[in-house]
Parts: sequence; C-alpha cells; structure tokens
Amino acid sequence: MKPKTKMYIDARNEKIHMNETKQIAYKINGADGDEIKQKIFDSVGLHSIKIEIIPKTEKVIITYNENYISPSYMEYKFNHKGLTFKRVE
Repeated sequence: MKPKTKMYIDARNEKIHMNETKQIAYKINGADGDEIKQKIFDSVGLHSIKIEIIPKTEKVIITYNENYISPSYMEYKFNHKGLTFKRVE
C-alpha cells in the first residue's frame, strides 16, 4: 500500500479586489428567525463576503464579489431553499 500524501494550497498571497465587491439588499420574510437565517447562510454564505440581517425590517444586505456569484444565482438559491423574498433598492 502506498503512503498517502497531503497537498496544501497556499492562498496567503491572493488578494480580493475590494473594487469588485457589490452589495444587494433583500426583504426576506421571517429573516430574524434561526431557521431562516440558516437557510440564507446555506444558500449564499459560501460565496458571499458578508451577510447583514436587520431584524426589525427583515432586510438582508449581502456583500459579495461579482466574480464569484451573481444576484440571479442568489435568487435561484433562495427559491430552491423555499424562501419568500423581494429585492430592495
């Protein structure tokens, strides 16, 4: 049996260009509940930089890098998770 080797990926020198980040806001019903927060994170958490939830207005502000995810894909993932949402300007 061959010994297993580990491969490490060094990403310390990679930089995220902050000029490529954008923000988008959604009004998601029940955004202050733990189950809905988990659905939001499962949908776009991996590809977003920051997710800010304002419980009083049920507004969710997502900061994302436009090279990794698009608003239409976010909306597809929200629909897939069964979230009721509306894009806010």
